[in-house]
Parts: sequence; structure tokens; C-alpha cells
Amino acid sequence: MKYLMLIVVSGVLIMLSGSRIDHSSPIFAVEKTEPSQKPKVKKNPTQKNVSKFMQAKLDSSKDVLEGLVTEDFSLIQKGTKKMIAMSNATDWQVVEGPIFAQQSAEFRNAAKQLLKNAQNKNIDGASLSYLHLTMTCIACHNQIKKSVVVMR
Repeated sequence: MKYLMLIVVSGVLIMLSGSRIDHSSPIFAVEKTEPSQKPKVKKNPTQKNVSKFMQAKLDSSKDVLEGLVTEDFSLIQKGTKKMIAMSNATDWQVVEGPIFAQQSAEFRNAAKQLLKNAQNKNIDGASLSYLHLTMTCIACHNQIKKSVVVMR
């Protein structure tokens, strides 16, 4: 069972690494909201900074995957703790609003469950938690793609 999960998780990451986001254009996503609920676009975030941040988050995710494959629970914990800390950072957030807040909360909850499973040395639970964490990333990126794009 645990090897099947590792294969599934590896496949998801391979698919994700092949579909990189195009960060070359100077655009920022803004959530669709009702006119009375205008989202706030933070000032001064650059696409380059956001891209660097997301790449660092992806690198931490790769550390977690390596830890899962090698059953190195300290590496899983290290990568997960870094992702949790990064998800709490506010400097990189371009959009504020209820949809983005919900996506961030789901990511943090999945990461905390992953951390708990790694601390308990539960490889099957950690593998499933990692898959859930990855799915929250995909869902958020899909939401951003569906959002209104504002040129700066």
C-alpha cells in the first residue's frame, strides 16, 4: 500500500513539474467577487518575488517527497515546517479575500496533518497527507487561473 501511494504521489509531482506556470508576463490575479466585495490587491508585490516564493515552496515539497520515498521522517518534517511557515507569510500574497483565505487555510491544515503523520512516523498517513497537500496546491492554482486578471 505505501509503495502504491508513493508511486501515485510521484506521478502527481512529475505532472506538476512538467506544467510550470508562465511567470513572464507582468500580471496579477484578482478573485472574482461581488461589486460590494472588492478584493484588495497589495502594493509592491512583484511577479518575480511571487515566482521565487512559489519556487521555494515547490523545493520544500520536493524535500517532503524525497523524505517519503526514503522514509526519512526528519526530512519530511523539515520540508513541511518550511511550507507551513511560508504559508503564514503575508509579503508574497498578491490577493486578499475569502477565496484566497480559504485556499490558504486548506493548505495549512493539510500541511499540519502531514507534519503530525511524519512526527508519528506513519509513512502511509504521511503519503496520503502529502497527496492531499498537493491537491490543495492544484486547486488553488486552478482558482487563480479562473480569476480575473488585472494588468499592472
